[in-house]
Amino acid sequence: MGEPLQKLPVPPSRRYLSRASLALAAAALVLNVTACWKVYRHEPLREAASRSLLASSSRFFYDSGPAEPLPVFLLKVPTALGADPDTALRAEGLAAYCLLVAVTFFALRRRFGETTAAMAALFLAANPYAGYYAVQGDSHLYALLFLVPFWYYFDPPRGGLRAALAAGLFAGLACLSRLDAAWAVLIMAALSLAVRRRPGALKNAAPALGLALLLVLPYLAVQRAKYGSPLYAQQLALRRWDNVDRYGYTPGAPYGAGPLGVTAFLLRKGPAGALQDAFSGLGRAFAYEVPRVIYYGLLFVPAFLGIYAAFALKRDALLFFLAGALLPVLPLAGIRQVPASGGIELRYYLWTLWALCALAGLGFQSALEWVESRYGPGAGAAKDKGRSK
Repeated sequence: MGEPLQKLPVPPSRRYLSRASLALAAAALVLNVTACWKVYRHEPLREAASRSLLASSSRFFYDSGPAEPLPVFLLKVPTALGADPDTALRAEGLAAYCLLVAVTFFALRRRFGETTAAMAALFLAANPYAGYYAVQGDSHLYALLFLVPFWYYFDPPRGGLRAALAAGLFAGLACLSRLDAAWAVLIMAALSLAVRRRPGALKNAAPALGLALLLVLPYLAVQRAKYGSPLYAQQLALRRWDNVDRYGYTPGAPYGAGPLGVTAFLLRKGPAGALQDAFSGLGRAFAYEVPRVIYYGLLFVPAFLGIYAAFALKRDALLFFLAGALLPVLPLAGIRQVPASGGIELRYYLWTLWALCALAGLGFQSALEWVESRYGPGAGAAKDKGRSK
C-alpha cells in the first residue's frame, strides 16, 4: 500500500460501489435523523438550554450574552417569526447535521476520491451520537460544519487568494460558533505550514487568518465591554471545569467563583501536572470516549488503514484535522465530568469523530486500490510491464 495507487484509473466496479455507498449514506441519514427526532426531541436540553433566552434578549448579532453569537442568532431568526424556540433549536441542529454530511462528501471527493467521500459520509450519517447531539443543538456540531470547509480551503493543492478568503470566512464562522474552535484552526494551520512548506504558503495564510480574526474581534470587543473580559464566557467555563476537577459535585465544597484564565487553568497543577493531565487525557480518550463516540468498533480497522495511508501516500491533511480536533480536548479529557463513567461528555469528541470517519473512508479506498492493483483485471499487465522494464 506504499505505492501511489491513486494514479490508477478508477474501475467501473468501484464507481458502482461509491454510488451504492452514497445511497446508503442518504438512507442512513434519513433513518438516523428520524429515529433521533422521535426518541430525543423531548429530552431536556443541556448545553443549548439557555440559547432561547439569549436569543430573545440579544439586540444585534454580536450581542449574544455569555455565549458565542452564531448559534444564538440562528435561533433568533425563527423565534422572531413565531416558531417554538425548543423545536426550532432542535430542527436547526438536525439541519446542521445534514449539511455536515453533504459538506463531508463534497470536500473529501475533491481531495481524496469518491470512494473515500461516500464511505466517510456513510460512517458519519449512521453515527447515533452525531444524531443525538444534533437534536440537542450542540454548538460543537455548528463549529464542525465550518471547520471542514476551512480545512478544505486553507491548504488546497493549488490555492490562491479566493481560497484563502474562503478559509478565513469559514474559520471565523467556526469560532463564532465555539470560540475554542480557534485552537483547532491554529493547530491545522500551523501543521500545514510547517509540513507543506510550499512557496507562498504564508502569503495565502495571512489573509485567511486575518479575515477570521476580523470576524471574531467584534464579539471579543462586546464581551469586554459588557463583562470586563473578551473571554468572559470561556473563562467561566474553565472555572466550572476547575471546580469539577477539584471537588467533583460534592455538596458544600469550597467551589471557586469568578472567571479563570486559560493559562491559570492549564497550569493549576504546575507545568508537570499540565503535561501529566494531557497524557492521561490522551489515554482516557482512546481507551474509553473515542471508542464510544465512534460507536461501531469495526470502524477502527479502516481508520487505522487510513492513518497508515495518510503517512505512506503523503495524504496527511486529514492527520492535521485529527490533531486540531483532539489536542484541544486533552487538558479536559481526564476530568471526571460524568460521575457515572468518568471522563467528559462525548460531544467534545465530535470533531475527532469526523476526522476518524474521514480517515476510515480513506483507509477503505486505499485497501480497495491495493486489492485492485494486485488482483484486478489490469494487475497482470501492469506486472508484465514492470518486468519488461
